Amino acid sequence: MTTLTTADTKKDELRLLINSHHPMLSVETTEEDRFEALLADVALEMDIPFFRWSVTTGLARFHGEPLYNTDVPEAALSNMALIAGDAIFLLKDFARYCENDKICRRLRDLSGQFRVARRSIVLTSPSIELPQELECDAVKFNFALPTADDLMPGVKQVLTESKLPIELDANGLRQLARNLEGMPQQEAIRELRMCVLSRRKIDAGLLDAVLEAKRLAIRSDGLLETIRRDHSFTDIAGLGRLRDWVGKRKSAWTPEGQKFGLVPPKGVLITGVQGCGKSLAARSLAGEWGYELARLDAGALYDKYVGESEKKLHKALELAQRLSPLVLWIDEIEKAFASAGASGDADAGLSQRLVATLLTWMQEREPGVFLAATSNNISALPPEMLRKGRFDEIFFVDLPSREVRSALFALHLKKRSRDAAQFDLPKLAAASNGFSGAEIEQSIGAALYTAFNQKQQLSTEILLVELQSTQPLSVTRAEDVSAIRTWAKSRATPAD
Repeated sequence: MTTLTTADTKKDELRLLINSHHPMLSVETTEEDRFEALLADVALEMDIPFFRWSVTTGLARFHGEPLYNTDVPEAALSNMALIAGDAIFLLKDFARYCENDKICRRLRDLSGQFRVARRSIVLTSPSIELPQELECDAVKFNFALPTADDLMPGVKQVLTESKLPIELDANGLRQLARNLEGMPQQEAIRELRMCVLSRRKIDAGLLDAVLEAKRLAIRSDGLLETIRRDHSFTDIAGLGRLRDWVGKRKSAWTPEGQKFGLVPPKGVLITGVQGCGKSLAARSLAGEWGYELARLDAGALYDKYVGESEKKLHKALELAQRLSPLVLWIDEIEKAFASAGASGDADAGLSQRLVATLLTWMQEREPGVFLAATSNNISALPPEMLRKGRFDEIFFVDLPSREVRSALFALHLKKRSRDAAQFDLPKLAAASNGFSGAEIEQSIGAALYTAFNQKQQLSTEILLVELQSTQPLSVTRAEDVSAIRTWAKSRATPAD
């Protein structure tokens, strides 16, 4: 069976658009060379002359000499009008000149003429903003990042050129290419080459090295941060219902589960009292399923330019889809989208547009990205985000019970190399009534400082003194905690 790569499907899309007599295409991409090669292949297969233009070289037929004086945008358009028959014109970074009245008008004239033949103008740039007059003529073409199949030839070339023994089998090579997904092709190949040269080995360890390099590369973009998968539910006490829910749905991605008719879950919204493990639970989902984990920085979405915020969110969600299977974690989601529940005057409707973008993606996305969102104030979210079907389940994480508090003390004492059996856990659990998991952890940290200062070993008595001197959030913000609990009583599923 033949496997279609992204290049194959994109060729089909381009061929269809050109055959449909679309006069103008706009393509936002940083991979100029890869797209140009794709477009050149399409032109060759369709037997259509292919021209390209840049301000430094002017207008030239592919592999031909540039026409004289066509480095001036207006002159290039005039020459394009004189070229008879079918043709494809690739104009690099041309959108910036479209604000000029004459150039804008000339492009509109050409669009009208090009509608009667297979003549298309293709505008490329990392970011394209066209005047409103041209928007109606230009069709946006989504040129996605390369898949593992697209990257595989480059991966094999790098490994062969290294002249090092290749200790990876076919599945290992496939996983190596898979670990590079989510980056532009040239960047992915550079990162792979750097990892190979620094390690001087092509073994299973290269898979982790490449994954870490990708995390650092994507993190520099500032919007989507890939996070090391270092948590699972073994790091959490309690949350029995949530654990059970996650365990049951793990099989939805297996061939057996899909054959049985199981539909992969879309996501969960975890709300509750602050400090009770909502974020840790969201992160632990990735560890339980063995998926990659990425955090969407909602605060970095907002941009001062109109339309840029929505574009950033769309780009981040597209990247998340490319990294699938992935758990996409949005921490304190209300901070990004709370204003959407108001009239929209607070931010000129920006939050509402961001919510619309997110909801459309949640509704239409392909399986493979699981959304794990947390919220401290769920009532601030717009109601359309909470309706049934957006999230598979809304879980409420309450203050830990006495049994869970005992388990939390044991867990955190073990993390600090202390034998939990040497402590009176039932007594500590009773003294910490109303404490959150974070407050229990903090009390152990503070008690360690006290014990070290007194030149003693950490003991139950020192911990009890520390607990008695601490006022938990359930006391200092009793009204808020009560309100959260009241809201969740009939609207959310208890996580424990």
